[in-house]
Amino acid sequence: MLQQIRIKNFVLIDEVALDFGRGLNILTGETGAGKSILIDALSGVLGEKMSTDMIRTGFDRATIEAVFDISNLPQLFTTLEQSGIEVDDNTLILRREIYSNGRGRSFANAVQIPIAKLKDISEYLVDIHGQNEHQNIVRVAKHRELLDSFGGLLGRVSAMKELHETLSGIRERVESFKIDEKEKARRIDYLEHAINEIQSANLSPNEEETLQHESRLLSNAEKLFTEVHTATELMSGDGGVSQRLKKIESSLSHVADFDPNISTILESIRESMYTLEDAGHTLRDYQGSVDFSPERINQVEERLSLISTLKKKYGDTLEEVIAYGNQAARELEAISSSEEELDKLNLQYQQKLQEARTSALELSELRKDSAKKLEELVIQELRDLGMAGTVFRVSIKREVSPEGEIEANNKRYMLYPYGLDRVEFLLSANEGEDLRQLRKVASGGEMSRIMLALKKVILSADIVDSLIFDEVDAGIGGKTADVVGKKLKSLSTERQVLVITHLPQIAALSDNHFIVQKQSINSRTTTLVKNLNRDEKIQEVARMLAGEQVTEISLKHAEEMISYADK
Repeated sequence: MLQQIRIKNFVLIDEVALDFGRGLNILTGETGAGKSILIDALSGVLGEKMSTDMIRTGFDRATIEAVFDISNLPQLFTTLEQSGIEVDDNTLILRREIYSNGRGRSFANAVQIPIAKLKDISEYLVDIHGQNEHQNIVRVAKHRELLDSFGGLLGRVSAMKELHETLSGIRERVESFKIDEKEKARRIDYLEHAINEIQSANLSPNEEETLQHESRLLSNAEKLFTEVHTATELMSGDGGVSQRLKKIESSLSHVADFDPNISTILESIRESMYTLEDAGHTLRDYQGSVDFSPERINQVEERLSLISTLKKKYGDTLEEVIAYGNQAARELEAISSSEEELDKLNLQYQQKLQEARTSALELSELRKDSAKKLEELVIQELRDLGMAGTVFRVSIKREVSPEGEIEANNKRYMLYPYGLDRVEFLLSANEGEDLRQLRKVASGGEMSRIMLALKKVILSADIVDSLIFDEVDAGIGGKTADVVGKKLKSLSTERQVLVITHLPQIAALSDNHFIVQKQSINSRTTTLVKNLNRDEKIQEVARMLAGEQVTEISLKHAEEMISYADK
């Protein structure tokens, strides 16, 4: 629901902030006062085209901000979440800025977004019907969705979509098997070679690191032996550290009983002797393990060379090389058994195709039944709205094609995720005229009434929370005006409705009434908007009844109309 719109430096508006409520919101005012400016501003913040001509003279930018309560629009939350737009307290704030240099920016809850995303979001929020083109209901792509929702067919459509996705998946798998026989032979030869080369290498994931370490040791074996031998002799040989420590230990042991301090030192020397003896044994063992074998050096280097070659072919690491070999084995098995698998897939495809055919044809018949009911209800609504000669039809067609998957009535039809049918609403606004597309058939006022009739009938099928009707009363009066007003009032019990009107019969029904006026302030024409209280509303409805010369009779008549509407 639209809660507020704030407009600054836009056309004739300096700055306006309007708070809208639930129910029927009415905007009135003299012709040329600027009511259409408000619609243009709202269209702009919803993503419609804006130009620098809309910036008020003397300013470098115009700003429009709209605040929405989206608590009744759970479908919108997914779109916002996917776009990284956080929502607090079910509030969405859209903002649009245009600059005199031609540039502009748009935001949703302070997150800058492209215009395309702004339009996606706005489709859930507001439908504007009248002279502007922001009309979801005249978009042919929406007609099938509205008919399915009206007929309670969304569950069947969802099941149809799942079947279509399953068929597409099977087709993709079948196509993956259909490769040229020569290419197939070449691929098998390559895979067999790769598998044999990798498997015969008998690789282990950490082998390369171990071999590189061994290679360093083998390459420096002579130096390792010489240095370790020297260290061993200095520690354990004649005159080495160990023998000298034994002499020191012997000397100190003769005097240790005379002084406790000597005993402490002697204990430390004995510990050092034990440590050196262990180290000496370890060095002798290491010296004995040093490998001078040229054959082993060649083996290690050859193994490292093989690993390097395999990595160049199959992966950056040994883990990747091993994984490639496993994947190649699976692919080879799949290719080798492709004929059998292909037969299974083709059988599965035919079974699912038959299931899809049955579902699609049943769905098509249900759509035809729903279309007849929708036509009758909309035509009745149009009669009530003073358009008795208008004919409304729901066109349901299928696309015939040699490539069609569904066969029926000796024809082949294309299958889509939603079934076989292409749905479009058609209209003849005057008796004897051909049926044509909605957007091509009527004037702005007639179109608004057509939209009102459609909205009244298929309200439950439409997720949009706010409806705006511009010039819905064009060319009508008397009894028809009363009917239009009652239908708008009825519509406003389930949706927020905003109406620009010149008819007092409609204005009297308002839950919130705004007057749009032009005034000259500081020698500049400015559009002002005011939310009227009850007394001011009576005055405005009286003006609409009598013109500028408001009389006591017109005031009394206006009060009676409003009092009657409040009951």
